[in-house]
Amino acid sequence: MCSKLGKFFFLVCTLVLIGSCNKEFHPVGGSLFEGQQFVSGKSKFPVYTYQGQNVAVQSDGLPLAQLGKIEHPVFGISEANIISALTILSNPRFGRFSQDLEDQENPSDPNAIPEKEQVTEVFLEIPFFVNQRDSDNDGVIDNRDIGPENPNSDSDGDGLSDIRETDGGTNPLSADSDNDGISDFEDDDNSSYDPENNVYEVDSIYGSPFATFNLKVYELTYYLNELDPTNNFESREVYYTNQDLYDQGFVGEELANHPVTLDFEEIRINYTEDNPETEVDETTRVQTRLTPRIRVPLDKDFFQKNFIDLEGSPELESTASFQQHFKGLIIRTDNFSDDLYMLLDMDAAIIRVKYQYDSLTDGTVTKQNTEGEIRVNGLRLNILKNSAFDQAISERVALSNQDMPVDKIYVQGGYFQGVIRLFSPKRNDQDHPLIDQLRNNGWLINEATIVLYVDSSTPKDLLPDRLYLYNLDSGDPLSDYNFLRQASGQNTSQVDETRDRIGGVLELDDGGSPLLYRFQITDHVFNLLREGAENIEIGLVATSNINDIRSRQAIRESPDQLVVEYPQAAILNPLGVILIGSSTSGSSQDKSVELEITYTQT
Repeated sequence: MCSKLGKFFFLVCTLVLIGSCNKEFHPVGGSLFEGQQFVSGKSKFPVYTYQGQNVAVQSDGLPLAQLGKIEHPVFGISEANIISALTILSNPRFGRFSQDLEDQENPSDPNAIPEKEQVTEVFLEIPFFVNQRDSDNDGVIDNRDIGPENPNSDSDGDGLSDIRETDGGTNPLSADSDNDGISDFEDDDNSSYDPENNVYEVDSIYGSPFATFNLKVYELTYYLNELDPTNNFESREVYYTNQDLYDQGFVGEELANHPVTLDFEEIRINYTEDNPETEVDETTRVQTRLTPRIRVPLDKDFFQKNFIDLEGSPELESTASFQQHFKGLIIRTDNFSDDLYMLLDMDAAIIRVKYQYDSLTDGTVTKQNTEGEIRVNGLRLNILKNSAFDQAISERVALSNQDMPVDKIYVQGGYFQGVIRLFSPKRNDQDHPLIDQLRNNGWLINEATIVLYVDSSTPKDLLPDRLYLYNLDSGDPLSDYNFLRQASGQNTSQVDETRDRIGGVLELDDGGSPLLYRFQITDHVFNLLREGAENIEIGLVATSNINDIRSRQAIRESPDQLVVEYPQAAILNPLGVILIGSSTSGSSQDKSVELEITYTQT
């Protein structure tokens, strides 16, 4: 009987869900319900909350890197540093000729001479995440556009529309593109303005973008092995956020120690030499355009000795041999003038090595300028530290480890997460009387929702925009996440709509203050009411990307230090929030978390 009832629930829920996405939905088989009377209602059921904490999370292979320091009045001080192996092209050639040809006494090419390559500059470049989102295609990115949906808006107020200026080669964000004192509206000659200049919006910068800090770069002396030597190299090595190789002493030469102030403008590098055969002075023209990034000089002598001078040597035969020689970089920060925490595009990070070499042409030796590169996209670790957090968090972790529900839950980044149990305070309790009652009620469940209210003690800054529910044991999303994907036949728009519907987005009150996070778990509850279904524990974390459902390993703070699966996107979010949890004895909270079920009953 229960099996048939479960199939009926599934049919009705599927039809209702698909119908909610299609305004022209007409229920097939409606005659089945003729003569039946339906009563709709709502009921609330208990939810029990617990506080989780991680000792460390897996930090190798993350899609981006965190760098910086930020202090939160509740969650304490969060610090992030980077360790990365390096990659190169196999057997790179510096200058015009290979080292073998340079070394020959009678080279096959008469112009082949010892090139005497000499490093002139070395820069470490770490790009920010940027976008150039331009909804109306008028040449002005949305966050700088006075009318992002209107191409005829005039963002600089000079009397010319944005689209007209873009098409005409003037700057739609400057009333005087060439800075000659004549407005673009009246100026007949703006030829000195370069219309190829780009404007970017920089993402994922938390704290003060104007903070200054010291950036330090060191040689890494520890080989980052991708395979686990303790398992006969048959599985991947796992690195955690608390494995600070700098503190462990694996530090070689200091390659940089510079004060840094962030610059979010496009980096433009001019030609270094003028071509005498043209009328234009090339040194005034842009040769290279780079997206906004951290860009600091590194020690030239180190890269002369450990890169350029190794041309033709076994150390440069491959990335593997190079990594044995130069094991990587340690990138650290300190001395911040204010909070600053950055998510960086390390996959695009590069060491740019500029050098000169001798070139023989028509019997004349000249100096030529060029560059080589080392990619900072090898095996990468993020070293994350969290300290000085509020003692109230530790107290609730201790209570939770004793299976006692807590009145508040603290959610932040890779450190703190909530744990939710439905209907029963007992772990994985699938036979609780409330569940049996629901199974026997004969309800058609229209919607099941959890609402978590933001605690009034939560600081208003640095709140996550979205929270995420997942299976605490497996790390997988709840079934609601994928339900519409199955019902919609992979229709992208409907899948995106479902991800909005499953919720977790921060909602504000009428005064604009943070109020609550709402989650729809209809399919999860529907499945739970099947006979023998497991009443899993639900994890609650902040997420940096709702589309990223991959998981990593985490070491959970508990007497037995369990290794569990943990959402990857939660590791990449430094923001945090305090939420009202279970109603406990002596609690004065009037917004304790509850499960609300809307149902229809014949």
